[in-house]
Amino acid sequence: MSERKRIYYTYKTIEAYEKYDDQVRKIITEDTKREVWICNRALPPTCYPPEVSPDTIKKLKDLSDDIVVKELEE
Repeated sequence: MSERKRIYYTYKTIEAYEKYDDQVRKIITEDTKREVWICNRALPPTCYPPEVSPDTIKKLKDLSDDIVVKELEE
């Protein structure tokens, strides 16, 4: 099994957040089996989901260039 990684994600614009947030949450929920995680209250928000698989990171990055996904260092 692949090593799971800690990430954060945000969106380049509010429009990207409105367009892609449901899809991003679905991808992460399918991988982690969790529906709730920490997000700040900014628009667009920065979110810190549970640890995800490398495949999920790739899916998120491939969804749109307007989604910013970064790995967190330990």
